[in-house]
Amino acid sequence: MAIKAEFKVEGVRALQQKLLERKEAMKRVLNMKLLQLAEEAVSHAKHNKGYKDRTANLKNSISFALFYDGELVTQQVGDIPQPDNAPEEHKGVANNLEQFCSEEGVVRPSGYSLIIVAGMEYGVHVEQKGYNVLHLTKYFLRDEMRKVLEETIEEIKGS
Repeated sequence: MAIKAEFKVEGVRALQQKLLERKEAMKRVLNMKLLQLAEEAVSHAKHNKGYKDRTANLKNSISFALFYDGELVTQQVGDIPQPDNAPEEHKGVANNLEQFCSEEGVVRPSGYSLIIVAGMEYGVHVEQKGYNVLHLTKYFLRDEMRKVLEETIEEIKGS
């Protein structure tokens, strides 16, 4: 004897609605947690710099952008402390974030992408000399991202 499963349209619609609600709840929670994580990563980078900070421009140029399915959710552009002394560099911080995010393959077309950059042009040269600008932040993010995902899954399971 064959087993036949029958689904009523109302039940399927209710299930679809419940799944959609869970997806939206998870998206809201992740948006909030990833925004907080991005801010913590910027703070981590600023407090774990491995170079002599003469102007504070490099550490304060650290910026982030959070994307979901290729669309910008939010961003925070670093603000160098002496913009009057370096107006082109100040304007360049936002441009550098935007330029990096627009490069092929940086922002994923599906899911989340969290981009952290040092907005000053010379940041890469400081790292190449062996000083930490963002290198350690990569490991901080890897560890913290795992925690965020685990916490979010537990929160959604509990609701």
